[in-house]
Amino acid sequence: MKFDIASERLTFTKLVESDWELFRSIYTDPKLMQHIRTLRSEEAIRNTFEKELAPWSLESSHWLTWTIREKASSKQLGLISICSRDGAKRVAEVGFILLETSQGKGYATEAVRRVIKFAMDTFAFERFIAVCSEEHLASRRVLEKIGMMLDEIVPENTEINGRLVNDCFYSMEMVRD
Repeated sequence: MKFDIASERLTFTKLVESDWELFRSIYTDPKLMQHIRTLRSEEAIRNTFEKELAPWSLESSHWLTWTIREKASSKQLGLISICSRDGAKRVAEVGFILLETSQGKGYATEAVRRVIKFAMDTFAFERFIAVCSEEHLASRRVLEKIGMMLDEIVPENTEINGRLVNDCFYSMEMVRD
């Protein structure tokens, strides 16, 4: 199956071995990870990367990850992923992270909208969910801008760098044409 997609300003290619440096640089960057997770060893990051390189289907338990690139320059901007959370009910979780130099330009909003459309059209997902820390205001704005609704804030749900943070659970029901 072909997973390459595009939007107005962006291209999305399924994660490949040559994306390792981008993946590593994101997941070892303390500023990018401050609202997402405690930093992990390079070996643990490499293990996650290897899993996400594997072929993907609705039955997969790992994330389908794309590298986001700017169309005009082919410059790598970040990563976006979906993971099937309930194939029978067609529920997918979406996650995204952009390099600091790519933030604040509307790329995340454009990317999430495009990947959700692709996932609906290709896999017939009908519901999308996302989780982010309450303090991660930029991600919350993106999720709300694309139409996700805040379902719940779970206090002290995730530990990041030795501190318990509140998690925001978002969802969006999709209506197929």
